[in-house]
Amino acid sequence: MDRQTLGLGLLLATSIASADTIPSLIGPVSDIAVIEDGLGPRHEHCASFKVSPETVADFLRHAILITSRQEHDWYLHGPCQAHGTLSTRYGQWQWQMLNLGTARITAVTGEHFILADPREESSLGDQ
Repeated sequence: MDRQTLGLGLLLATSIASADTIPSLIGPVSDIAVIEDGLGPRHEHCASFKVSPETVADFLRHAILITSRQEHDWYLHGPCQAHGTLSTRYGQWQWQMLNLGTARITAVTGEHFILADPREESSLGDQ
């Protein structure tokens, strides 16, 4: 995403968190912007998947770094999505949150990470 697109996205953001920093796995986070939520299949009722900057902050406070395999084995597939941006001391990041406890974040360098909320863990053995 180029700076112009990112700037437009921030102008269109539905809400932005306060300037207070939120401690998280990726360090103190601020300026959480929700650009779009309620994305995904209509038959999954994704339009009702609404997040706020506070929801994203709560997720980040609890998030752990996981691998794709751990996501597959320990978390259910969440078809509904929300996305936005946030800031750390290293610049702006993009985030994508799924409705069943996982998220992806992309650093300014382009590197991607998978995060999960252990409170949403659901082992395949539990099914």
